[in-house]
Amino acid sequence: MKIVLRDHRLDLKGHTMKIRDDGANKKAARGFAKFLAIFIIMSVAIFGDTMYYIQMQKIFAGNGLLQILSLVGAFTSVIAVGYLLLGKTAVFEPGGQMIMSWVAFSIEMAVIALNIMVVFNHDTSGPMAAWATISPATPVVHMLLIGLVYFMDPELKEAHKDKEMASKQRQSDREYEEMMQDARLTVKRKHLEYTVKNLDAAINSPESQAKLAQHATTMHDGLLTELSGRSLPTTVESDDIYNSRSEGRFGRR
Repeated sequence: MKIVLRDHRLDLKGHTMKIRDDGANKKAARGFAKFLAIFIIMSVAIFGDTMYYIQMQKIFAGNGLLQILSLVGAFTSVIAVGYLLLGKTAVFEPGGQMIMSWVAFSIEMAVIALNIMVVFNHDTSGPMAAWATISPATPVVHMLLIGLVYFMDPELKEAHKDKEMASKQRQSDREYEEMMQDARLTVKRKHLEYTVKNLDAAINSPESQAKLAQHATTMHDGLLTELSGRSLPTTVESDDIYNSRSEGRFGRR
């Protein structure tokens, strides 16, 4: 019985190792298949851009700077295809961005095919002649397609929403500060009106009028003293002046 159990355990262990080996082999095969798919797609894209560059080189023969620029423009298709492959594999989110990436990838393949065909076609009329006229602008097509895919990224949409929310918050804060400033000015204005009203009432009171009259008399005497150079006599009440004049005229009895 013990020997049978050991054999049974060995069989289970061997079966488990076989399953692991099969899983590792499948994983390796799957990885190699992905590599081949990417290699084929990128090779075709490089071939198509090379044909496109040959066509552009004929136009800009003799001008080294324009040939370099045409080389950069020609291989934008390869870069665009690489971006789409990488994005579809690990970056793009399901939904609108993924759908747009499929559309862009299909158009990229069609553009590459047309650029290859136009190099080997020498017909000066027909559809290929029309595409030969349009083909120099294919880098713009790549830019448009990649731009559409890029700007459909949900993270960008969320970032734009965050910026919009932050902008609204700043606007609300500004409006709050403006309202607070208006409130402060309103309170200051009312306080000033109340102060002016009370000052006006205080000035018109009999006590204030008497003090103002006394102050005006003092200022008047000081001004006359300054102008004449003499000190004015002490002010005598009207009754005392009248009595002194009467005594001087009639004498005392």
